[in-house]
Amino acid sequence: MKKWALFLLVTSFCQFFSSAQSPFGNYFQDTLKPGHRISGKLDSVDVNLASYQHTLPGDFNPFQFNFSFSDLNTSWLKPQARRFSSIPHIAFEYSMGSKSAQFGKITYTQAIDSNTFIQFDYIRNTTLGNLRNSSFERNIAQLGFMHRSRYYGTILDVSFYGNNNRLSNGLLGDSIREGFALLFQEVDKQNAENKTKELHIDWKNYISFSKDSLQKIGVILQPRLDIKNQRYLEQDTLPGIYGFYNYDTASTKDYWELSSLKLNGGVFYKNRGFNIEAGLGTRYWDYDNLLVHQDTTEAFGFAALDMNIKGYSLNATANYTFVGASGETQIIADAKKVFRTNVFSASGAFIRKYAENYQRSYYGNTLLYSWTDKVLSTRTSLNLNWTNKNRFVPFFVQAFMENNSKMPVFIKNRWRQDTLTSLNALGVQAGFEYSFKKLLIQGRASYRESTGDLLPNWLISGRIAYNGGLFKAKKLKTVTGIEVGYISHYQLIDFVPQINTYTLLTKLTTVKQFNDMMKLHFFTQFDLGYFRWFIRVENIEQTFVKPTNFEGQGYPVTPLQFRFGVSWDFFN
Repeated sequence: MKKWALFLLVTSFCQFFSSAQSPFGNYFQDTLKPGHRISGKLDSVDVNLASYQHTLPGDFNPFQFNFSFSDLNTSWLKPQARRFSSIPHIAFEYSMGSKSAQFGKITYTQAIDSNTFIQFDYIRNTTLGNLRNSSFERNIAQLGFMHRSRYYGTILDVSFYGNNNRLSNGLLGDSIREGFALLFQEVDKQNAENKTKELHIDWKNYISFSKDSLQKIGVILQPRLDIKNQRYLEQDTLPGIYGFYNYDTASTKDYWELSSLKLNGGVFYKNRGFNIEAGLGTRYWDYDNLLVHQDTTEAFGFAALDMNIKGYSLNATANYTFVGASGETQIIADAKKVFRTNVFSASGAFIRKYAENYQRSYYGNTLLYSWTDKVLSTRTSLNLNWTNKNRFVPFFVQAFMENNSKMPVFIKNRWRQDTLTSLNALGVQAGFEYSFKKLLIQGRASYRESTGDLLPNWLISGRIAYNGGLFKAKKLKTVTGIEVGYISHYQLIDFVPQINTYTLLTKLTTVKQFNDMMKLHFFTQFDLGYFRWFIRVENIEQTFVKPTNFEGQGYPVTPLQFRFGVSWDFFN
């Protein structure tokens, strides 16, 4: 047991809106119990196995309550949660739907011995016609390896992400319905596509100087490699694509690539439920974009805190850059307290950073810009949650706030940081669940305010379903019912395929509006031990709602969709 006490520490790399994680904080308990299912709770299998097939590219989704304006720009990999299991576990899920939409996921978790753990995740999401004849393909592969001993421990994470958006493929000049031609930024050829790839290798090492299992002190050494690139392609002779062009080649292959090598070094201290680490780091990055080449060395300090004392938990990370991108700051904290039937939690973030490299300068046939003035943007966020798990009517309440000052936004073919790009949002959401015999009723409602009415004010949804067993033995469980909803109006925004970002529309542009809309879906899902399946008919209201509504400028609301999916968990 003594050798298990070395690594109750916090990773110093956290994504925005994610909680700080303690990699070995759950070593005394498995995070995957025999009752674990990859598809989550039975009452929401249809939602967990197949996200809503909205037509908008990227991660921007105004129909989700948990929202960040950071989703307006290029989407990047989001890491999977770390898992622990003394019993080998393999699970897969697969769903298919209209427009050849397919989603698949495989996870593998195992303890090789009492001191060595591995996990693997593979996710694939594709469609051949999410917006008429357009398509996309996304692949994510992540491998985690963890090992510990009395004096040494290591965590190795390897991640790959690939996203290929085929942007035209038959959309050019599409006007199937009278007065319903699709509106896009300039995409001149039907083979236009945008490819995004990234690779991350993160290797964190702990060396302890103490034998004491309850109190540890030592050093940290952490190298990290990051490579990101993005390419926009249109195949043809340049005169066949453009009336003018910026460089001479047979086809446009506009691209940029950012490589980064980082090394952190510091010390850590652990004493029962108190864990802290701090140190210094350096980062060298190299940016290449045809004729544009930039490189810089940065230096920063970091700190992380993880406490779990008397039922109170606090996780926090902080970074400050003082050489290179001087002034960049990131502070993220997450606090939680569990009472008998109540769980209270709060998370907040303060982030100051410069524009990304591809936002500062870009040279290509499709776009050409240089943005040399460095200005720090500031993002502040706060999330509050209260969950009550009483046996009669469990409920939850959430509230969030996000303020973005001088956020980089692409407007009228250039990046801007001014009062127009100060984007703010706040909202509150509440939901409940009620069960009586075989009847299940669930409901939630949220209200939000946002700059420029870029988000719908009201999101309301409710489910009423039969929840029980089938046949005499009652071993086949089912939840079958209907889901109704309401989405209020909001202002539409546009998408720029060449650089994979959204753009705000100015007053000089004809701005359309999403019209208030009711939603109607049917779902049925079944559970037979470790095997589950579901059927979902989505957007039934689109068969009788007229005229056509839009989710974004030129992106109509997804029509009637049929989906089917299965999941299977294996415990050895």
